[in-house]
Amino acid sequence: MAGLPPLRALRYFQQAALHNSFSLAAQSLNVTHSAISHQIKQLEEWLGKPLFIRANGRVQLTADGERLKVTCTRAFSDIETTCEKISLRHNSSLTVSSAPSFLSQWLIPRISDFSQLHPTITLNFQTHMDVDKVRGDQTDILILSHEQSSHEDIAATLITVDYIGPVCSANFAQPVSYDTDFTTLPLLHADTKRHAWAEWAEKTGARGDFWAGRYFDNLTLGIQAARNGLGLMITPQILVKKELEEGTLVAPVGFAAMDRATWMMVKQTRKDEQEIALFRQWLLAEAAGE
Repeated sequence: MAGLPPLRALRYFQQAALHNSFSLAAQSLNVTHSAISHQIKQLEEWLGKPLFIRANGRVQLTADGERLKVTCTRAFSDIETTCEKISLRHNSSLTVSSAPSFLSQWLIPRISDFSQLHPTITLNFQTHMDVDKVRGDQTDILILSHEQSSHEDIAATLITVDYIGPVCSANFAQPVSYDTDFTTLPLLHADTKRHAWAEWAEKTGARGDFWAGRYFDNLTLGIQAARNGLGLMITPQILVKKELEEGTLVAPVGFAAMDRATWMMVKQTRKDEQEIALFRQWLLAEAAGE
């Protein structure tokens, strides 16, 4: 025996197994009782095993029937879920995920421009950085700051090289230069980027205790704290362009390039889908405008 039995027979069996009744299965599928009976008989002949015990006008699953019921229910559920996701994609829906700071500081303030260009594409947002969710189609697009991607099943597009540096309020009282001992300054940190100051110091040769200071739950809170004069926050340049232009933040020593970059990651088999290609084109143009 090889291959699969007829899909119709499996579907009819699953409904009969769920209802424990041929008659109720027939009603749910809008077919006759004899159609259910005929398909299940064919399935039992194909398997060479009975799936139901028939007695006094009633049916009950055999042990083999119970096993097949579990498998069929799971399989049909997976098929339904996958078809629903495909249908949503045809309805021009994209789910985009990124770090919360990138989403709130950079993407959300600009996303209305994308929506105006492509009003038929609905965007949904997540705040995880799990590439496996791209593989499983729970996420269509992942925007991630990382070293160069080496995943063969993931298509990665370089958005921008990461530049980071300290920022502070324009009214920050203490002078800051590369000759400054940063131990003397109030440093601000994000729990999600605890290594950022040390990474920047290694690149620039700056001196100081780069682990001391105040810690915030995320980068966005740290940036707001810097705006309000609480100290110096280390941040990617891309996230504070608006604040720097407005003068609510200044970058006293500029920004330094890191050994990582911001990437747009999608499933390799989906990289040429129209909605994904349009979002990639827009994202690259926005980043280039920085």
